[in-house]
Amino acid sequence: MYFMPSMFTDSPNPPVRRLILLHGLASTPKEFGLLFHPLRRLGLRLECPTVPGYSHGMLTHRARWADWIDAATESVSELLADGEPAILGGLCSGAMLSLAVAERLPRAPLRGLTLLSPLIAYNGWGLPWWYRLRYLAYGLGISPWFAMSEREPFGLKNERMRQWARAQMEGEEATLVGPASVPLNVVRESERLSRHSRQLLAGLRRPLLVIHAREDEICRLDTVRQTIDRLRPGPAGLASIEVLENSYHMISADNDRQQVAELIAGFAAKLRPGGHAAPATFHISPRVAGAHARTSR
Repeated sequence: MYFMPSMFTDSPNPPVRRLILLHGLASTPKEFGLLFHPLRRLGLRLECPTVPGYSHGMLTHRARWADWIDAATESVSELLADGEPAILGGLCSGAMLSLAVAERLPRAPLRGLTLLSPLIAYNGWGLPWWYRLRYLAYGLGISPWFAMSEREPFGLKNERMRQWARAQMEGEEATLVGPASVPLNVVRESERLSRHSRQLLAGLRRPLLVIHAREDEICRLDTVRQTIDRLRPGPAGLASIEVLENSYHMISADNDRQQVAELIAGFAAKLRPGGHAAPATFHISPRVAGAHARTSR
């Protein structure tokens, strides 16, 4: 698939004013609702596509992590068809998904990547005690009959926001912190996606900004740091991690959300001089091989 260059500007390196974010596992763009206005005030337009087979209401138990990459690549490609430069990123599993999409679009007008609370691994302090036994359910083939339920603190350090999330879960299926529960077999696919995307980091050719909370209860900060530190100094000349001090996992809705918006806007500003210009055309790399889709845990 090929795309024509943007006709909206005569500048060979127009400023980045567009941010595309992929939401977390089995969730919705509601996760970014509280970032929309802060980003707009800082000059960034936020776009949050849904992904068939991955998003809430579109989730299919038969979908595999490679199918998510295929669907997300198509969704992002449609947004980029006008050639306007953008930053691509995501939250939690969406962050890992954005890495895989960027790898599939090597010549797309993507100036950089931003990962919010990237799910490098499920190893945070807030996971249920039984989660370490999940491999038993995987091995017995019974994971479709189990689910990981959202629970306190809902990824939020802010108590008022936590109360709001709690109220949403009583009356809605999808909330600003994601769904009330996720089938365990879907969680397994997210782990496979994380493993795949971690391997892609070594070949990263775009500037990268990672934003992670020190007290993230889903994925430990030291795990993220160790992963990102291996990239420095990266081939793109820019791979950095910013640590938030007053949030948990859902940094798009927690105490530091204004800082998140400011960090992304600052990252976008740094990409303007000499950034990656949109080429005349760009193509989508071949789909993930079927062998990858069958990767075991």
